[in-house]
Amino acid sequence: MLLSSILLGALAGSAAALGTEKFTEPKTGFTVTGYISSPYSFGVALPQTPGQDFIGVVVGTKANGYVGTSLGGPMLNALLLVVWPNGQKVLASLRKTANYGTPAIATGSFSLSTIEKGTYVNSTHFTYTFLCKSCLQGDGLTFSPTEASAVLGFAISKAAPVTKSSVTTSFPKHDQQGNYQLDMTQATTASYASYAALANVTKLAVGFEFEA
Repeated sequence: MLLSSILLGALAGSAAALGTEKFTEPKTGFTVTGYISSPYSFGVALPQTPGQDFIGVVVGTKANGYVGTSLGGPMLNALLLVVWPNGQKVLASLRKTANYGTPAIATGSFSLSTIEKGTYVNSTHFTYTFLCKSCLQGDGLTFSPTEASAVLGFAISKAAPVTKSSVTTSFPKHDQQGNYQLDMTQATTASYASYAALANVTKLAVGFEFEA
């Protein structure tokens, strides 16, 4: 099912998550396994032989200042991905923290590569589609691609980042947070290599800014 159709249904009803299901990002045609709600959605695609990389899709409503995803479940001691709009631009930043508050820039061998076709701002939502390279290292900071299910976390803020134009910005405290479970047995796809081939060749460890 197209993500745009799912989101319209979610917006018409409650903001509660609809559960784990496959959805298709409309501009790329990528089919991912994800968590879907009206203010925040996240989907994953894995190669048939899972490794350290994955394709991700993050969607937030324009009423949100930013949305965050914990790839390990909790906020603390996990690899975090924060995404936000700045006009027609979409920015993303990998973060990590051992304490509550604005997480620091995450450092390591992992990196983000944008998939430009699936990164945009429209009249209702902002979408960030990406390749997370060397992110799944089995170090406890992220989900394991070889497990049958994974618990991830989310955070949503109505307030925007302090400096919206910078991937090194600090963030106000989020308004909502929670966890969700993904069925990783549904996340593998034979199309993974063609999805990853669309990733921008410029890999940024700190973050990414793209204007549609």
